[in-house]
Amino acid sequence: MGKVHIQFLDIVNWRSALPADFVLNGNEVHVYRINISNNLHLLDAFLATLMPAEKERGGRYFQLKDRQRFILSRGAQRDILGRYLNQPAAEVAFALGGNKKPFLVTDGKPAIQYNITHAGDWILLALSNEAVGADVEFVDNEFQFNDILEEHFSKAEIAFIGQGTPAENFYLLWTRKEALVKATGQGLGEHLKVTPSLNGTHPLSPQLLCPDKAWEVSSFNLQGGYTGSIASVYGASRLMFFDINF
Repeated sequence: MGKVHIQFLDIVNWRSALPADFVLNGNEVHVYRINISNNLHLLDAFLATLMPAEKERGGRYFQLKDRQRFILSRGAQRDILGRYLNQPAAEVAFALGGNKKPFLVTDGKPAIQYNITHAGDWILLALSNEAVGADVEFVDNEFQFNDILEEHFSKAEIAFIGQGTPAENFYLLWTRKEALVKATGQGLGEHLKVTPSLNGTHPLSPQLLCPDKAWEVSSFNLQGGYTGSIASVYGASRLMFFDINF
């Protein structure tokens, strides 16, 4: 039976990515945070790198902020992955795998695994040589989450959420569940109740995909009310955190 080790990182060192950083060595997991508001000036440049299908999809968003977020998310993803692959951003190719999880088409080169997520004003992108999942959420103190607790959380998790700062506790555990199911390719919203999320080491339910593997979930404060979590294969746990100037 597989297991997952879950922890909270009290100290996270975000540093500006240098050209030499765009290489994944062994067990590294690279995590990038991209602020949407600070990069709106790149909309046209990023739009020019997207494929026609991506442009069409982005154009279907009714709200301007959603169209901008989509363009920046896809453009930043292409830019960063292109640096690792030594390819122009516009030439980075994607395909859909199981559960519609996208993957890189690399023409025989070692495949980089990645996962991208967004919430509010932030985008979070994680890369690894192994399977990886990411989730970020804004701690919304107005959100009435009590109605969904029983469906998605265990009794022990519900008790934890009720302590001290319930909203922060809820989003912390939610990002952990989402990051882990993304890493396994489970599909969002599936089997969240049996997906562990409390600190410590837990066995994995056979209901989950890849239940025979060992995983690690690391959580952290992204910035200003945002909570993030990264799930990776156990041992692929040297997390490195980057800001990036495009």
